[in-house]
Amino acid sequence: MKKNVKLLIIIAAAAVVLVGVMLLLIFLPKSGDNADPMDSIDPGIDMSTSVDGNGMHQATIKTNDKGEIENNSYGTLIDYVPAKISTINVENTSGTLDIKSETPVDDNGKTEKTIYTLVGFEDFDLQTGYADAIANDAAALDFSKVISLDGAKASECGFDNPKATVLVTYTDNTKAKFIVGGDAPSSAGTYVKFGTSDTIYLVASDAVDSFSYSLTDMFSKAINDAASDTDNSQFSKITLSGKNFPQAVVLEPNNDGKNSAATVITSPNKAYASEDASSKVSGAIRGLYAESVKMVKPSDAQLKELGLADPYVTLEAVYPDTTINLIASQPDGSGKVNIMEKGGKVVYTMASANLPWVDMSYEKLSSEYVLHPLMTAVSTLTVNNGSDTYTFDIGTKETATTNDDGEESTTTTTSVMYGDSEINSSYFSTFFQNLTLLKKSDTSSDKPSGKAVFTAEYKYTDGSTDTVKFYDADGNKYLAEVNGISVGHLYKTNPSKLIEQVKTVANNKEVSDFAI
Repeated sequence: MKKNVKLLIIIAAAAVVLVGVMLLLIFLPKSGDNADPMDSIDPGIDMSTSVDGNGMHQATIKTNDKGEIENNSYGTLIDYVPAKISTINVENTSGTLDIKSETPVDDNGKTEKTIYTLVGFEDFDLQTGYADAIANDAAALDFSKVISLDGAKASECGFDNPKATVLVTYTDNTKAKFIVGGDAPSSAGTYVKFGTSDTIYLVASDAVDSFSYSLTDMFSKAINDAASDTDNSQFSKITLSGKNFPQAVVLEPNNDGKNSAATVITSPNKAYASEDASSKVSGAIRGLYAESVKMVKPSDAQLKELGLADPYVTLEAVYPDTTINLIASQPDGSGKVNIMEKGGKVVYTMASANLPWVDMSYEKLSSEYVLHPLMTAVSTLTVNNGSDTYTFDIGTKETATTNDDGEESTTTTTSVMYGDSEINSSYFSTFFQNLTLLKKSDTSSDKPSGKAVFTAEYKYTDGSTDTVKFYDADGNKYLAEVNGISVGHLYKTNPSKLIEQVKTVANNKEVSDFAI
């Protein structure tokens, strides 16, 4: 076995030597041949560059006696660095851009980061990277082939309606002109003219694509900033108004400690807010980033056309560090919304799905529960099931303990009394949950009629009270009323069960969970 392995190694080594000899014979110059291997490297096209009397950079392609290019290959039209650019003027199918470039030098003579400003829009924030991209393309340009020396193919190369005309001024007071034509077939590149010559060059498309940026592409898409820290992230008040809100809806943090809802509606009616809906609203106010910039410095007529003269929604949100004012149009057929800061100068476009407050309403913002108080905040619950009244006194006690490792923990103990009898806290807890997790089927301001079929009055530890009443309504529904204000309908199934369950709990017997 070892002999066979050794034989295989010898054969493999011989094969490697043989291949090496063959390659050497192929690439060595033949006898009597003085060819240099470096001659196989393409030296590029024969050309020269210059600056004319007007300070304009020009390129000249050299030809033979027949006026032909002997080696139509690559070349360099201009070779600067962005820091050597003073100004860039771009005229394209979208309009005109004038960019001013400044590269500061520190006290030690070291070059700092180049600063770009858009002339006429000096106070506007620019989109990161866009001015840099234009400057990179304007500083240097290579080509891969000359298409025409005399511009004979100008029409078919797209120069009847060029994509862009670019004039660059450098810090040495010279200039360069680029005219960008159409794209070559099969994604081979893009046609360009340079200087004042009619010569047409083929360049890489990504070397001139930034010259097609529109004015609106240049502006930052950041509508506003996110909160700098958690202390500034909590709003104190959010007001929604506009055509979509016949009555302004005001949201504020819920600090009463009586209800699990984090947010309360204070206008047009006081009610606890839906956790889901209110968090969607508050989560789409700060740190907004648009899909695109639609317009800058809009006129009154343009604001009207964009649906912002009489906004569909106006939002005002007050935070510890700032107050944010936004206006938005009604979503169009594709769900797009025009949005801007109230009194601002930039109109942005966003998907309505990212601005849930645009399609919001008082009904959607209201809690899905009739009333959902915390049992720990209730001292007395009085229930009338249409025939009898039941009063439960609730006591909550917190006990702090420390284990052997010194770790502290708090235990909450709840006791419930019905008259002189103590009720099993587990039985009562199930009943209380069934009562307070009743969900509305709609939000309605219908007026009740007749006598309430079920009433629950919550007296809180702070001395305040809330009263919930259920009235018969059309069909299989009750109308719910909280503190004399109708909040909506709910199906009779579960409330009807409570009429019997309150008797069961009062007799200190177990009730079933509604599994809400």
